[in-house]
Amino acid sequence: MVYQEPSIDTEFYFQWHITEQCNCRCRHCYHTSYDSANELSDQLLLKVVDILEAAIEEWDRRGAVSLTGGEPWLRRHSVLSLLDRFASGGLIDRVDLLTNGLLLSDSDCEELAHKSLLRRVQVSLEGATAESHDGIRGKGSFRKTLDAISRMKRHGLTVSIMMTISQHNVNDIIPLLDLLHEYNVDFFSVERFIPEGQAADQKSWILTPEQLKKAFHGVYKWAHEHDRPKVLMYRPLYCLVDDQSPHVGAMCSVGINALCILHDGTIYPCRRLPIPLGNILTDSLYDIWYASPILWRIREPSNLKGLCSNCRFIPICRGCRAMALSFCGDWLGGDPQCWIEPENTRA
Repeated sequence: MVYQEPSIDTEFYFQWHITEQCNCRCRHCYHTSYDSANELSDQLLLKVVDILEAAIEEWDRRGAVSLTGGEPWLRRHSVLSLLDRFASGGLIDRVDLLTNGLLLSDSDCEELAHKSLLRRVQVSLEGATAESHDGIRGKGSFRKTLDAISRMKRHGLTVSIMMTISQHNVNDIIPLLDLLHEYNVDFFSVERFIPEGQAADQKSWILTPEQLKKAFHGVYKWAHEHDRPKVLMYRPLYCLVDDQSPHVGAMCSVGINALCILHDGTIYPCRRLPIPLGNILTDSLYDIWYASPILWRIREPSNLKGLCSNCRFIPICRGCRAMALSFCGDWLGGDPQCWIEPENTRA
């Protein structure tokens, strides 16, 4: 079953990492440190909200925010305060909480269930068994995550599961979907493993183009045979599976309708594209978005290289710029996991 996300023409998305602190040490983590140096105070977090609201109002957009970390629930009070502040402003339409879920108690879930703007809570599972999941996220975390999912569902929260796929768990995708169906999980998505941060030296984990093709086709087939969880397929390269469906595939959002804010206010084009564009507290968000030479280089299709150069799918894909940087050292390079034949790339 497919699900339609809000339009990139009307919505502007901020992924906001309010802390680098975390209670887990996952093997595929993109963080380089967990000390959260220069983490913004609650007062400064609220100032950032004022800046975000002023920008999207000026740009005539509606806002969407994902609160994450690190582990955002280590700043429980901050998350709850931000949810209330966004609700009072009237310019943010939805907020998602991206968490490992391990710290959420029954009372926490009950409180979150009463937050009007909280669209869904996303947690991660890396496989359908403790062996596959715990090997990446730590011993005992599989059982604890399933317990957290049950707890959230019991309190009426909308639950989404994200799976980062690599050589370690690619065969677990369909078994995990079947398991999530049993748990009545609402949404599911896969992210590609990108070797950076703690996993910068793990390029061998990356799936080959043929493996990724098989994985995406398998997810697509499962999604059209089951009603739950709803599978979100809004990612680069998915269009190669079905380029006619508006529910399958999406252009890389870098420079289009999204920015990432770090714990200290630093702005990245994307969390997995660690190129500082400025700081939200000291630099104009308007100038960052409309004057950044980095963003303009990415926006111009003719700057793309390799397999992405002149590809007929540029209007609905552009490849993953973070994967290109991490694998090839060039954020304008071709997506190394694309399986399209070179002779078929031109219009």
